Amino acid sequence: MQQTFQVLGIHFSSEAVVTYYLLTIHKKKDDFTVGKCLETTSLDVVYKESQSKHPLLVHFSGVGILHKKVVRAANYRKKLLFKGNPDDFYFYELHQDEHIFVSMCRKKMLDKHIAQFEAKKYHILDIAIGPFITYALRSFLSEKNIVSNQTKLVLSQDKLTDFEINTASEEEQYIIEDLKFNGKDIALFAMVIQYHVQEEVLSMETSFLTQNRTGYTFFNATKAVGVIGLVLLLSAILFGHFTLEKYQDVLAEKKAFTAKIAEASNTVALLEKEKKNKETIVATSGLFHPKFLTQYFYEIGNSVEKNIKLSEINITPLTKKMRDDKEVQFYKKQIHVKGITSNDSDFNHWITILTEKEWVQKIDIEAYAQDRNRKKTFVIHIYF
Repeated sequence: MQQTFQVLGIHFSSEAVVTYYLLTIHKKKDDFTVGKCLETTSLDVVYKESQSKHPLLVHFSGVGILHKKVVRAANYRKKLLFKGNPDDFYFYELHQDEHIFVSMCRKKMLDKHIAQFEAKKYHILDIAIGPFITYALRSFLSEKNIVSNQTKLVLSQDKLTDFEINTASEEEQYIIEDLKFNGKDIALFAMVIQYHVQEEVLSMETSFLTQNRTGYTFFNATKAVGVIGLVLLLSAILFGHFTLEKYQDVLAEKKAFTAKIAEASNTVALLEKEKKNKETIVATSGLFHPKFLTQYFYEIGNSVEKNIKLSEINITPLTKKMRDDKEVQFYKKQIHVKGITSNDSDFNHWITILTEKEWVQKIDIEAYAQDRNRKKTFVIHIYF
C-alpha cells in the first residue's frame, strides 16, 4: 500500500514576503519517490496543488527565526531569552553530548499559518523549525556538511559540531539513492525521514498536534470502512436489481450491513480512546526499559554518598496539579530527585556515578543552592 506525504516549506523571505515550497513524497514499503515539487508565493496555489486527504508536514525557515549553539544546562531557555518569556516561543532542539543546537521564533509568527491550514481541514502531523532537521539525513549523505536555506551544518563522526550562515550563491545538490534535492527542499525530505525514524535527539513541543494525529488515524479508519461499505452496498443494489424475487432478503441484508457500519464506526472511536489511554500508561510504566521502576529506586538510593541525604524521589511526576475534569499530564521518562548535601565533591561524584548507569540517558541539575546552615539543597532530573 502506498502512503503519500505532503511537506510544505514556509520560508519568510522578509517580514512581508512568504515563499512556499511544496514537496510530495510517496512511500511504498521502504522505497520513496518524489511526486509534485513546486515553489510559489501564492497560498491559493498551495491549496490548489495540495490535497487535504493526505497528511501535511510543515517546515518553517527564514527571517525571524534565530539559530543558536548553547551549552547543555538546566533552564538554558531562560538564560537564552534573558528577559523574554519562553512560553511565547517555539523551540526546535538538537541535543548533542555537550551542546544544544536550537532554532526558535515567536509562536504568533507561526500560529497564524498553522491556523490557515487547520481551517481547511488539513491534518498537520508534524512541525519543524530551521535547518537542524537535516541532521536526520546524516546516514544517507556522504557529505560532511549539509547546507539548508543558506545555513551550513558542520558534521564530524556522526555528530553536529557547529553551524554557520552560508550566503554562497551556488545551489547545493544532494542525491539520496535515486532522489535529487537542493538546499531549499532537503529539509522537507528530512521531515519525512524524521517522521518515520523519530530521532530522539531532535525534539519540539508539539502537544497541540496530538488531536490532529488522532483525527487523521480515525479519518483513515473511517475512510477504509466507508469504501468497503460503499462497494458492498452497490453490489447489494445491483444484485437486487436483477433478482426482484429476492428483494425482501436483500433489503434485510442492507439494513443489517448499515447496522454493522454504525457498530464498526463506534468500535473505531472506542479503540482510539483505549489506544490513547494505554499509550499513556505504557509510556509512564517503565515496562519497556531494561529494568523495572523499583530497580531505579534501588540503584539511586544505593549510589548516594555519605554527605548526601535524599528527601524525595518522584518517577514520572505530574507536570502540575490537575483538576478532576482535566487530563493528567506527566513528565515522561523522568525521575525528579530532591535532597541536601554538605560536600560539593561528594555531590559531583554521585552525579558521575548516576550518569554512568546504563539506563540513564542524561541528568539535568535544576537547582543547587546553599541555605543558612551552609548546607546545599538540590533538585536533579534524571532522564531514562
